[in-house]
Amino acid sequence: MASKTCEGFKTSQVCSLPTAYGFLLLLFLLLSLPACSQPNFTANDIVPPMPGTFDYGSNMGFFPPNYGDKVLAALAQEYGATSIRPGLFHHFLDYWGYDSRKEHFQYYDSIGLRNVMAIIGFPSETARDPAFYCPNERSEMFDDLYKPIWDNGENGTPVNDANPYALYVWKIATTYKGLIKTYEVWNEPDFGSNGWLPPGQAGNWWENVPQPCETKLKSPPFFYIRTLRISYEVIKSVDHDALVAVGGLGWPSFLDVICRYTDEPFEGKEVPDKYPFKGGAYFDCMSFHAYPHFDNSLREWDEDTGSFRNFRHSDAAMEGVWAQKNKFKTVLDKYGYNNSVYPEKLWVCSEFNIPRRTFGDYIGSEAAQVNFLIKTLVTAQMNDMAQMHVYSIADEKPEKKADNEFAYMGLFKNLDQVPSGKAQPNAIAWAMKTTTELLKNARYDASRTAELNLPSNVRGGAFRNNQGQYTYVLWAVTSYDRDEAADAEYAFPAEFTLKYMDAKPWHHSQSGAHYLMNAKQLKLTGSPIFLTETFITNDYPKSPKVVPNPAVDGRAVFEFWMFEEAIATVDVYDASGRQVAKLMDADWLIVGPQALPLDLSHLPKGTYYVRLATPESNLTVGVVKN
Repeated sequence: MASKTCEGFKTSQVCSLPTAYGFLLLLFLLLSLPACSQPNFTANDIVPPMPGTFDYGSNMGFFPPNYGDKVLAALAQEYGATSIRPGLFHHFLDYWGYDSRKEHFQYYDSIGLRNVMAIIGFPSETARDPAFYCPNERSEMFDDLYKPIWDNGENGTPVNDANPYALYVWKIATTYKGLIKTYEVWNEPDFGSNGWLPPGQAGNWWENVPQPCETKLKSPPFFYIRTLRISYEVIKSVDHDALVAVGGLGWPSFLDVICRYTDEPFEGKEVPDKYPFKGGAYFDCMSFHAYPHFDNSLREWDEDTGSFRNFRHSDAAMEGVWAQKNKFKTVLDKYGYNNSVYPEKLWVCSEFNIPRRTFGDYIGSEAAQVNFLIKTLVTAQMNDMAQMHVYSIADEKPEKKADNEFAYMGLFKNLDQVPSGKAQPNAIAWAMKTTTELLKNARYDASRTAELNLPSNVRGGAFRNNQGQYTYVLWAVTSYDRDEAADAEYAFPAEFTLKYMDAKPWHHSQSGAHYLMNAKQLKLTGSPIFLTETFITNDYPKSPKVVPNPAVDGRAVFEFWMFEEAIATVDVYDASGRQVAKLMDADWLIVGPQALPLDLSHLPKGTYYVRLATPESNLTVGVVKN
């Protein structure tokens, strides 16, 4: 191991008080600290709350020449994102300047993207550690991490300029203060081998120190804990309300490593004057990644057949996300980060998705992806998540060049060489937009959800807005391998006194489709629906009725009334019987009352006929264009 200068700043631990009194104590500490002073607290003392409601986030990408970060952010926001996860990498800022992205972050704020999560790390070549802790692979981390973090104000900064990581963190924290809520330290630092091994197996990380070659960092894991410590101390000295997160972990065993060792560079042991705390003291937010098609969430070994039994469907994939979270939570509970010894961490999933196409044995269909997204976003709020960031804004590659499932995870099709304004949304983008439009101003209501008394074959939840109005998201549980088909019936409890519900499917933001459902006879499928109460009490006909309004300036509006969903087509014919327009050809009918506009302005004067056809009936209504 290369020689390092091992001097550290000792934080003064305050007794852990995860109570209202603890918050008052922290407020006193913060008010007593001068600007840019070294913090006298850690995440063992207090974790600031994540403000506001749950955030629907999106990862960014790089799609030159027409889709820079501002355009991508606007696309994400237009299709439902309330937050994003860009990068502020050292190698970029060191070359282009620390102010070079500030206008972008100001733009994110101006269009309503809140609580932005920024990935930090990744040094330039001049700031990169030259050591080879792993044979033939140079360290990916910063040089001189173990030089003192602080100095006496030389060079005009409170940090030691000879510690490049400390200087980098101080510069981004001061430049982007108020524009970044969460600093995610690195991305997938535990990516590599042996993280999956259970206790008892040779080389597992639960009982052994990961070797430098076993992780993306190509360095001892204590160095990563050191980056967490530097990040925490420096960021908190600038912005007390900002959050520090671990870097999108994939293996709970690596979280155990962080929590059981300090930043002492050789063995990760506690040294009171220099390395007083283990890694859990230096992050507020537990950030993890969830790709349930990778792990064993969607299969299990069958001893009887001597093979795997698969269940590749959206409910199993959604459950896989929370199984992954619970593995990380078990680690944090083990070390007291559950408001027992130390404050509980905040939770973010900074990458999640499944593909919409099948590769090998993986799950993959458009229906599964759409259903998985909505189910995961809904249940995230039942699982105390602060943010979920879908991966990613666009497909990694054009479909003709796709060679793995990550080419089919974008909200949009690949944007390479696509003209600005011509982005093509995938179905998942409309599902994201629908979910956010209908839920972003509402909070999950656990009590109301419990009162739903959902049977085992139905899942969902209740969400309440500030006006006290409820939106219910319900679906029938999927259970068959590579099959999104599911059926269930559900009746709202009598005490809810609901009669009719306005039901909106996943594509509502695109199609505008919604339909009336009897609150006592809900027929559910594996695709979630969004339900709000409607106070229409008259009896709806079982067959469609068309009510033409007088044509004005060649325009007419037809109102369609339906009691339940039906396949329908709507065509317009002239007096000779020639078809002149097709208004609807879909797998559902907007039911009502709803208005469907008819534009006759491009046609000659005369009489025209609108024909609405369903499997049960045909209706033709005439209208005269003056």
